[in-house]
Amino acid sequence: MMSYISRWGLMDHLSEHCKEVYAHFGLAMYRAQCVEQSIIQLIVFFDFFPTNLPKYKATEQWAKDFDKYDGLLSSKTMGQLLKNLNTLNAVDPTIEELLRKALNQRNWLAHRFFVDHALSFLSSNGRDKMIQDLEENRELFNTVENILNPITHSLCEKYGLTQEKRKEMERELFRDANGDIEQP
Repeated sequence: MMSYISRWGLMDHLSEHCKEVYAHFGLAMYRAQCVEQSIIQLIVFFDFFPTNLPKYKATEQWAKDFDKYDGLLSSKTMGQLLKNLNTLNAVDPTIEELLRKALNQRNWLAHRFFVDHALSFLSSNGRDKMIQDLEENRELFNTVENILNPITHSLCEKYGLTQEKRKEMERELFRDANGDIEQP
């Protein structure tokens, strides 16, 4: 019979390995949400800004309409956002294909990952494979972000949101949130 010490040691290892799977899942889904937000930002710059910027004189009205538009976009699924982005002809077909792949992987993670890995979760090797799958998905989302971010930054510059202004906005948001993590 296993002693309490060795049994608890084994349980601690199993518990930590399970937590590691969940942590990797959380990080992969976080990165998928970052991609969704990047798509929203592109739609804002390709649709809302060109249509609305010329007609606004009052900052309050701009903020109100912007928040309303952002809320509308944020209520859509990632698939709906991609359709919207495609109708704007905002990105080339190579990027569209990568975005479709990211959408498929995001949907798989959200709806099927744990179902498809139910038996894998029962063994150390299976959990290691799950972590590997999650790391691959996180890398896909990182790749997409690395492609979309320069497009967004270029559009920011076009509309006068310089890197300095964006950094100041980040500092202000951080201060308002009473952030306690180190800013990059």
